Amino acid sequence: MKNLIYLAVLTVITTHNLWAYDDIPFTVFHTNDLHSHLDGLKVPIGSSYEKRGGFARLTTLISKIKNDKKDEITIGVDAGDFFSGTIFAAIALSNEKDFPEYQYFIDNKYDLLTLGNHEFDPQNDGLEFMLKKMENNPHKIPLVASNIWTSADSPLRKYIGEDKLIRPYIIKEFQSPKGNLRVGFLGVLGPDGCLVSRSTRGDVHFVGFDDPKSKEQPAKLIEHLNKMIITLKQKEKVDIVILSMHGGGKESHELAAKLNGLDILVAGHTHKQEFAIVNGVVVNQTGSYGENLGYLEFIFDKKSKKLRFLNAEGNHVITITDKIQENPLWKMRIEHWRTKSFELMGQGKTDPNEIVFTPTKSYVRSAAIPNPMGTLITGAFLTELNEEIKNKEEPIDAYFTSMGLVRTSFYKNTPYTRAEIFEAVAIGYDSDKRPGADVVSFYLTPKEVKNIINFMEIYTYISTSFSPAISPNLSFKIRKWGIPFVNRIYDIKLNGKDLSDYTRPIKIATNKYVVANIETVKKITHGWIDLQPKTQTGEPVLNYPVHPKEYQLLTEHFRKNPKLY
Repeated sequence: MKNLIYLAVLTVITTHNLWAYDDIPFTVFHTNDLHSHLDGLKVPIGSSYEKRGGFARLTTLISKIKNDKKDEITIGVDAGDFFSGTIFAAIALSNEKDFPEYQYFIDNKYDLLTLGNHEFDPQNDGLEFMLKKMENNPHKIPLVASNIWTSADSPLRKYIGEDKLIRPYIIKEFQSPKGNLRVGFLGVLGPDGCLVSRSTRGDVHFVGFDDPKSKEQPAKLIEHLNKMIITLKQKEKVDIVILSMHGGGKESHELAAKLNGLDILVAGHTHKQEFAIVNGVVVNQTGSYGENLGYLEFIFDKKSKKLRFLNAEGNHVITITDKIQENPLWKMRIEHWRTKSFELMGQGKTDPNEIVFTPTKSYVRSAAIPNPMGTLITGAFLTELNEEIKNKEEPIDAYFTSMGLVRTSFYKNTPYTRAEIFEAVAIGYDSDKRPGADVVSFYLTPKEVKNIINFMEIYTYISTSFSPAISPNLSFKIRKWGIPFVNRIYDIKLNGKDLSDYTRPIKIATNKYVVANIETVKKITHGWIDLQPKTQTGEPVLNYPVHPKEYQLLTEHFRKNPKLY
């Protein structure tokens, strides 16, 4: 009888162990569009604000998750645009040995990183400089770019390949007391990310986008990835496939719907919180700037090869509030890097923590035309530029940029420091690879000004990156039923005078990042819009006059007018 009881107990234990090895729990934590926001950002709460995000708090939370799940598998994923957007981006492109954004991934043991469009902001030589720092790090994490390709003589080609720093895919075997999990990782830059980085990528290209024509080719990307998934699942025998995509919304949903065998898709690029289950694929995006950490829990049944999503009805992100304690090491690093960044940007001993501006109402960034935030900053740029060149040269008539290059909002009763004002207009680098694109000026004909307004307004419906931000002294009206380039835009006035009444060239200022995209506009419109920046006498510009950078103009304007807004 005792033997029978012993046998029964042994059978129960053995059966339980078999079940445990069949069910393998794992958690995916993920980020996207961190944009060098090491120190987080201010978010309005009622009549006040709170600090959210920050690498020190993210590190604390990720450490807690890993500790809580120490007997389970945890997987870390980032969906690109981890670089460019704050003064801290100055460190990676300097001769300092540090690379703060990459060190964050290493410290938190991420498994999958991919390239976003903004990793190309400092152009290919700037990216190459950062890749060298990654390559020299003894704890380096490879990047996954499944759809990247280059010309044969590209300097970046030496970093790309199955055994190189930038790989088409990665396979990892994760071990846990409850069983092992074999994971295939893919990473892509989506078509819209390809479009908005066309002027900075040079000879680096991506399957899914035709650079010469500036045309999306999603079918080619889907075909390319389906072949890779077949390789991963049939040849490499992975249990699941995770795709990190720098693209979201329509782009991420289309891939999820048409990729056979994909299990999880971590999205990015649109800066929106996004959760969906499409064709059985869990799609999630956190928003941006590290305000949230993506958090997905799964169980993989090794026997049936099926994936079960555990928190489908729960929260898919964890908000990083100031209630989360900062990791002491990262807090110390951030304080040091903040001061060092400003020095590297040529600001000397200027205090980046100096409060310059506390608005009395909110200026919220959006794609609306006109947009309060866009009107505020372009008006400030124009005022300060004309003050700077007064009595030296002809005044500037109007300032152009796009809302895609306006990166934050200004909120009521929230104090903004010099470093935070930079974050509002942070995109682009000068010739010395210092953050902040140069502001330049040139001349266009009145017809060209009209054409660029027409283009930016209508193309907003295709990519919000092109939504216009134009100084308020240049106004126009929109007929929603009108025909683009015919009668949709009307009543264009510059300083209260009809644009059509101007017989002289119009002096325009913008940042050099916008100028670099003029050729892209020509390709998108198939030559319909062929803008040619000119000198006052009508010759093509060879050397643009360079003015103070946007963040310098904005800081100076708010410093002189602290109570105007």
